[in-house]
Amino acid sequence: MKILHIIRNVDEKTAIELAKFQSKSNDVAVLLIQDGVYIKLDKSFNTYACLKDVEARNISVDYELVDYSEIVKLIFEYDKAIVW
Repeated sequence: MKILHIIRNVDEKTAIELAKFQSKSNDVAVLLIQDGVYIKLDKSFNTYACLKDVEARNISVDYELVDYSEIVKLIFEYDKAIVW
């Protein structure tokens, strides 16, 4: 199963733990939006960050940056999307 975790809050540790656990048997990706773009993740799964949120916070990240249209495509690409 393809699962997309959309994380909005920098303190969302449960979401990260669940994504890591699910990645053992599923195709898991994480999309960081809003203050979630501050999260530092390892390379356990594909990680994306919202371009506008990164720009608004004037930070740089090592994740693939996606705009709003690419976010919509990601949501439809995955079987399940979980928003935290």
